[in-house]
Amino acid sequence: MKSRICCLVFLLTLGGCAGAPTQSKSCEDDRLLSSISTPTVKLMTLNISHGRGTSWNQMFVSGKQIHENLDDIAKLLREVDADIVALQEADAASRWSRKFDHVEYLAGQSEYSCFLHGRHKDSWIAAFGTVLMSNVELENASSLAFARSPPTNTKGLVQSTVNWIIDGHTTPITVVSVHLDFSRKSVRESQVDEMVGQLSGLESPLIIMGDLNSDWSDKRSSVRRLAEALELSVYLPDAPDLGTYKKISGDRLDWILISPSLNFIDYKVVPDIVSDHLAVYAEVALREVKQQ
Repeated sequence: MKSRICCLVFLLTLGGCAGAPTQSKSCEDDRLLSSISTPTVKLMTLNISHGRGTSWNQMFVSGKQIHENLDDIAKLLREVDADIVALQEADAASRWSRKFDHVEYLAGQSEYSCFLHGRHKDSWIAAFGTVLMSNVELENASSLAFARSPPTNTKGLVQSTVNWIIDGHTTPITVVSVHLDFSRKSVRESQVDEMVGQLSGLESPLIIMGDLNSDWSDKRSSVRRLAEALELSVYLPDAPDLGTYKKISGDRLDWILISPSLNFIDYKVVPDIVSDHLAVYAEVALREVKQQ
């Protein structure tokens, strides 16, 4: 809680308004695949906390240390080897990122050939947002910056379509990386409503990954609100050992939600400490359609 109060004070001095939301996409490597062809899809989500590791604020972390922290994250990404990775609090080049693009650096170090970066705050001092990363082509890419929420910084999502071939049939899946506001339930509720407006009506299976800054037990849980509105499945929502903020037994703020047409084959919190959040890993398969 102390670190969150410090962060809010810092944001008050920085200003919570965002510039025009922008996005960048890079899919230029010869290794880029057109589709996933395995029976299951491996997923991972992680709030990388601007590359600050477990320090309370990135403004006070040296460029050398940020590089080392990102190297640790890249090592984890290589070890997990997910088909699709969602990142939050991921920086483009700006003053507090030590003037280099963290996403581009991570993609190179972790050997991902394609990334989509939505910069929901974009100014000279701080440019950051959410990311999707894969070795499969990210199609129909888009970025949504939520309505401004002073004094905290604007949050948002990126979404894309990935083709998945099973038994010779291509199934497009929509994947989303999202970050919700940490300070107020009312803001998170509004942001969930924006997400529902953006994502409802999709015909393809949907996967949402990210830092929702909410657990399931809260009566006004943003996770519960989102899952119910979009009819998404959640893995053991009341499990006591899936915490992601600072420790496995802590608050469960980071989630992977899937359409009912998908099924969780595996789901776990990765214990490696590379941020003040822990990564979440899941493996999903397409549910078999029962014949009438």
